Amino acid sequence: MNGNGNTKVRLVDIAAEAGVSRAVVGQVLNRSGGTSVRVSEATRERVLKIAKRLNYRPNRAAQQLRGKPTRMFGVILDTVNLPVFSARLSAIEAEAHRRRFRLVIGQVHHDSSAIQEYLDDFADRGIDGVLCLFDVMRDIRSDLSKVFEERPSVVIHAAPVIDDQPCVRVDTESAISMLIEHLVQRGRKKIGLSLWSLTDELMQLRKDVWERVLTEHGLEVSEDLLWVNPAGVQKPTSEAIDECIVALVKNQGVDAIVSSNDMWAVRLVQALRRHGYQVPQDVAVTGYDNLDISEIIEPGVTTIDQCHESYAVAALDLLEASLKGEIPAEIRNRVIAPKLVVREST
Repeated sequence: MNGNGNTKVRLVDIAAEAGVSRAVVGQVLNRSGGTSVRVSEATRERVLKIAKRLNYRPNRAAQQLRGKPTRMFGVILDTVNLPVFSARLSAIEAEAHRRRFRLVIGQVHHDSSAIQEYLDDFADRGIDGVLCLFDVMRDIRSDLSKVFEERPSVVIHAAPVIDDQPCVRVDTESAISMLIEHLVQRGRKKIGLSLWSLTDELMQLRKDVWERVLTEHGLEVSEDLLWVNPAGVQKPTSEAIDECIVALVKNQGVDAIVSSNDMWAVRLVQALRRHGYQVPQDVAVTGYDNLDISEIIEPGVTTIDQCHESYAVAALDLLEASLKGEIPAEIRNRVIAPKLVVREST
């Protein structure tokens, strides 16, 4: 036996070197002893150090055959909003590593059949639970509801697809409210809204909140102050950006634009300059997501931080709870409070 990976290291090998029982090692490395095996912190640290030095790797196949948890979770990631979901996935992976879980990743693109194939594949591999990290559009919600009915260990992002489905979401209503309240406090009187689509339920929610908050402040609410990308895609093309500026700034004279995300906000800031407008003196611009680019551009973009680390903790809490059986109702739907990040664009 050695630590270079040429010979498979067993629990009994680590136990012999640590001077403890195999059950103790199993509890430390695989949590296989439940509450019946008690381990001191000093013993735990000793076992972990030996396991690391010997390059121990758990036998997932053997665990699966014994019907034990593999300590592996699947994540299905949509490529539609990849910069945001990649950042969130990074936080989830870090939290999973801290809890000694491993992730298996699958990527899809707004395709219910591909999602079902990944769920089937994860089940065949003995994956303990699955996190669906994508926005569920209206046109595939019906198909996915049938898929999820048979999979109680699936945690969904944003909004449950079926009754009582575990869910983690960022409080979009609070986020949009904070952006508009901030603009009102800065003296903006005519606030436009730019959305990439209204087929996404979260985009529709943004519109509803925008209308409500403006009404509460006695400010103008009009369909003319709303611009929706005719192409219905997230990518902010030059043509779409110019159309937005003509519709909201040149035609309606807005003094602020709440945009779909940071990529749209950055492109709007750049294009407004080309059209002869100053940001924020003439038009304030807000983003959403707090991507690195929102801080790098000049002026920096006021935006929303979705607090990926908090999201990751909540998602792993739900996945771990699903391993133990029924998830308590009080934690079944987790809501993450976003943060307003104020920069020079407002």
